[in-house]
Amino acid sequence: MALASRRIRIWLTTLTLGLVSNTASSADLLEIWNLALQNDPVYAAARSATVADSEWVNQARASLLPHISATAGLSNANERQAGNLQHYRSSNINQWAVVLRQPIINLSAYKLYERSQQQAGMAVIAEEQARQDLMLRVSQAYFDVLAEQDSLRSLQAQQRAVSHQLQAAQRSFELGGATITDAHEARARLDLLQANIVVAENALQTQRQRLQAIIAQPAPALNPLQSTQLPAPVPAQVDVWTAQAASSNLNVLHSDLAVQATQSLLDANKREHSPTLSIQARSGSASNMGIYGPNTSPRLMDNSIGLELEIPLYSGGEISSRVREQSSRLQQYQYERENARRLAIEATQRYFGGVSSGLLQINALAAAEKSSQAALDANELAYEVGVRINIDVLNAQQQLYETQRALSKARYDTLVNSLRLKEAAGSLSVDDLSALNQLLSPTPSAQPQP
Repeated sequence: MALASRRIRIWLTTLTLGLVSNTASSADLLEIWNLALQNDPVYAAARSATVADSEWVNQARASLLPHISATAGLSNANERQAGNLQHYRSSNINQWAVVLRQPIINLSAYKLYERSQQQAGMAVIAEEQARQDLMLRVSQAYFDVLAEQDSLRSLQAQQRAVSHQLQAAQRSFELGGATITDAHEARARLDLLQANIVVAENALQTQRQRLQAIIAQPAPALNPLQSTQLPAPVPAQVDVWTAQAASSNLNVLHSDLAVQATQSLLDANKREHSPTLSIQARSGSASNMGIYGPNTSPRLMDNSIGLELEIPLYSGGEISSRVREQSSRLQQYQYERENARRLAIEATQRYFGGVSSGLLQINALAAAEKSSQAALDANELAYEVGVRINIDVLNAQQQLYETQRALSKARYDTLVNSLRLKEAAGSLSVDDLSALNQLLSPTPSAQPQP
């Protein structure tokens, strides 16, 4: 009867706390994601960088388009006799011209324009990398908060259970059914739990602050994980994931474009030895009234159009030096691309194994939780009839709550690893966050009490 009444009191206390906390509003994963999109400075910086880098295309295209310039001048000239400075003549000179220059053949400029498009593509990939990184940071922060809440809630439940055990030990001692040792053991366990609760409360506050730094506002209450059945990787073959990562991982794609951009720059430097051909058209007028006496003839228009061929001969070895530099840069980026490919494959294998082993660990811990609960029930009953001692009950309680905390953490780690697996394969999207959001409870759960 004492055991049953104690369980009823614990259940009523937990239910009351849950009803109080349920009055507060909570946010799900997608709501936190939308807040992060609006407020995260890292992703905002990446978007601005993409807009800035896209202007490289316009700047490189400009060298292939017509260039128009206009000039105008006005001057005054005075002529004096050396023998008689009082005698002089003055004249005004004014002129203007409009010049149009249109490149026809400029092989180096064509390659630089091609390179600018590849650099703009790299900027787009960098922005998508920042976007996927934000998804991971939001998810990690979200589930870290939930994990710390679960840990704190478990410690508080264990504290209440040990407190009841301490009261039972004290009553048994007062009635002469047990020694004071049982009470001391429960008191020591209770003091240790209080210290752990302080650490857990600080850890929870730290995780909330991390989330707050991303969304730029106080972290709201979060919807907890409701489903205990977590999805397995689809497809279930690691070779399929690694093959996709080798070709679609964003770091690999970024490295591919870096190699192409360097090759284009190398070709542009080589073609600086090539002749350039352009059309040049000019229209202008000039007057020199008064230099050789009065000039009353009408002002003439000077119009011309022609082709200009320029053949580079020697530039002090600068072009050859740039060719050698870019040849070495090309080798550098090729090696970096291969390294990115290997890292993508390794990360995919690691996270695939993390998800697969995590699911197995979750099943094992779920079974361990049931076994630990059964062991605790048996020890409590045996303690009531005097077969077991107090320390046996305390150890069974500790085992149960540690198993519950490990189970909670394993679930969150597996969910995050599933996102990291898709990020490594280059396929992470908002749809993946939506899928995880379906696993969360639509209503707030009981928050841990301070």
